[in-house]
This record gives sequence, C-alpha cells and structure tokens, in this order.
Amino acid sequence: MLTRALLCAACALLVSATPAHATFPGENGKIVFMSFDDVQTDIYTMSPNGRHVRNLTLDSPADDDFPRWSPDGRMIAFWSTRTGPANPTGDQEIFVMNADGSGLRQVTFNTVDDGGPAWSPDGDRLLIHRWLDDSNADLMTMRVDGTHERNLTRSPGVVDRYGIWSPDGREIVFNLDDSGLENDIYTIRPDGSHLRPLTSTPADEENPDWSPDGKRIVYHSDTAMPGEQWDVYVMRRDGGAPPTRLTTTYGTHAAWSPDGHKIVFGDGRTGDSEIFTMRADGTRQTQLTVRPELFDNHADWQPLPKDARAEEDDD
Repeated sequence: MLTRALLCAACALLVSATPAHATFPGENGKIVFMSFDDVQTDIYTMSPNGRHVRNLTLDSPADDDFPRWSPDGRMIAFWSTRTGPANPTGDQEIFVMNADGSGLRQVTFNTVDDGGPAWSPDGDRLLIHRWLDDSNADLMTMRVDGTHERNLTRSPGVVDRYGIWSPDGREIVFNLDDSGLENDIYTIRPDGSHLRPLTSTPADEENPDWSPDGKRIVYHSDTAMPGEQWDVYVMRRDGGAPPTRLTTTYGTHAAWSPDGHKIVFGDGRTGDSEIFTMRADGTRQTQLTVRPELFDNHADWQPLPKDARAEEDDD
C-alpha cells in the first residue's frame, strides 16, 4: 500500500494539477477516471457501481490523464505525454479518442504544456489551458480538430486553468490564481468578456463543475482545514449564498452525474485515493474502487441520450 507520505505527495501533485469537468444532462453512463501506479497514469472506465473496470490506454507507455466525456458520451478528451522520445520536451498535448479507447487522434502540436480539456455543449469545440511560462497559463478555445485557436484570457502573470462551459453555453467557470498561492473560482463569457469572481477567500477553491441544469457548481476546497484536507462543496451558480460542505473526511475532483442526482469524487480516507459516489446532498457516500497501490481520481460521468439504457447502478 502507498505510504502516507507518498500519498500526500501524490495528492499534492495531482490536486495542484486540477482537471476541469463538464457534466452534460442525460442518463448516467460509465465513469471514466485516471489511475496512478507510482510510475505512470492510465485512463479507465467502469460502470457506476464499480464493476467492469477497463483500461483504455493500456498500450501507452506515457502519462494519460484528465479524461472528459463529450456531450453525446461518444468521445473522451484527455492530455497525454505519449509524444514520448520523439519530442525532447515530453510536453502535454491534447488528444481525443472514442469511448472504447479506439480512434485516437492528437489535437494540439506544440512544445508547451496543454491541459484541462473540456467540451463545448455542442461538441464542436474544446476549451483547454496552455502554459505560456512558469507563471502564466491562459484559457484557449479551438475546434475539435485543433484549428481556429483563440486565447480567451491573455493575462500575463496570472494562472487561468481548468475552464468548463456551462450546459447552456453562456458562461465558462474556471480557476484563477494571481498570487501564486491560492485559487479562486471565476466565470467568464465564451468571448472573453465579463470576468467575474465567485469566490474570494484565503482558502483554495478548485475544480469547479456545473450541475447538469446549470444552477449549481461543485468544487473542492481546504476551507475547513487549510493546507491539511480537501472537501467537496457546492454553491449557487452566482456564488451569492454561502456554499454547502458535502464531505467531512476528504474529497477532491468532484463531478455531477448527468441526471443531477449524484456526484462522483476522489477520496483518500482509506489511505489510498479511491473513487466514491454520493447523493447530491452529500449522503449515501459509496466507495466504488478498492485498488491498493493505486491512486484513482479525476473521474467524469458519461452522459447518455435520454432514451438510452442507463448503465448499471446499485442506487
């Protein structure tokens, strides 16, 4: 089993590189997530009850991480360092693949790190963040084929990361860090206008995800135990009321189920990081993965069409 020190180091690394989520409405399909084995990360899928676990990137010798479902549930966007020895920098590039791991296609080609992919509600565009230097990351949009890039934030000395479109397409929620210490949650319009803070606290607020109806945002924060423990919180879309804390034992990288009734998240209470689900009010917390020696996190829930058969679930 991973030692507590190693787990904490892995948590710090993976939480600091927080992914973006985008939950689109529909029936609840599979859960996609990353798994870290102390050497590299791979992307897996499983049923919502934790069964039928499958490695989608088994043949990749690189890190494959931060998977996100397309609005129709047919494709997954993620970043990878699989450009490998052919690229001396080994930088992160954006890729897309089919839901079963086939049809792999590279989207970005450069020598900087691209991360945090998220889909537009119509499935035609991707939103990513791009590291321009050590203290500057901007939000970028592009078509799914990588063309027509556009920089939304253009903010020197500021780190803008992990943006996601609201289900109605009118806003993007993201992490903004202008101090090098803490993240706050902001919204911006897809044309780069109307920048607005939703949080402004001494705590770290990260990993926002819209509810499928667009009325609420779930995220994780160390508000209750600064610098010691992350927990999952939910707030109104406008940030105008105090947030509700959903976990008290640990919780990161939360994402809504497409039907809006559940939340999937990573939890380190067992000594390793495992995938859990809970009801949207924080009750009925259920462990899905039991994988000693692995760090499972960064989960996202596949949306299926309303008339599709939902995936197996125990609740």
